[in-house]
Amino acid sequence: MLGGLLWALFPLGELPEVHSVLTPQGSLAYYSLGYLLPQLLLLMGLVGLHTLRRRSYGRLGTLGFHVSLVAIMLAFVGGAWDMTKMASTDAGSTVGYLMLIVSFLLLAWGSALLGLAITGTLHNPLSYLVGLLLAIAVPLGLLFVFMAGAAWDFGFWVGLTVPYGVAWLLLGYALLAARGTVAKQPSRIS
Repeated sequence: MLGGLLWALFPLGELPEVHSVLTPQGSLAYYSLGYLLPQLLLLMGLVGLHTLRRRSYGRLGTLGFHVSLVAIMLAFVGGAWDMTKMASTDAGSTVGYLMLIVSFLLLAWGSALLGLAITGTLHNPLSYLVGLLLAIAVPLGLLFVFMAGAAWDFGFWVGLTVPYGVAWLLLGYALLAARGTVAKQPSRIS
């Protein structure tokens, strides 16, 4: 849940007011904490979800998990590469940007597969809706980016991070709520 929340809040660092206050070192620190840390938390959440649900969501969910895992790791490596390049030369890296774009295209595919698998296995209404949101979050965000014509600004990061972050925030809540209802059910002793 924390990874989703931090991922959804990341675009706030792209506001012009924030750039006028932060020094280049402060901006780099924000980028590392606001971009790389949520990705690590999302990776941990993805692995945790797979550990809990791998037997129930079948091949579709497993494929979605693996594609999403590769996509988030690629985004992390691209972000770390870009951050290192900015720290040493004060300029972004084309390789890092390309890795970011490719990772989000892969993440659109992986999250769609994973979200559809979740809708097929979790049958309470909240989990079903969250699975649908996870399935459409990244494609919807990419559509927003392309329709807005956003280019590495606040709108670009809102489109890429907010829908997916909100989906993970709600997925974490749905899994916690489902775990609470399972724990409250009386045991059946024969």
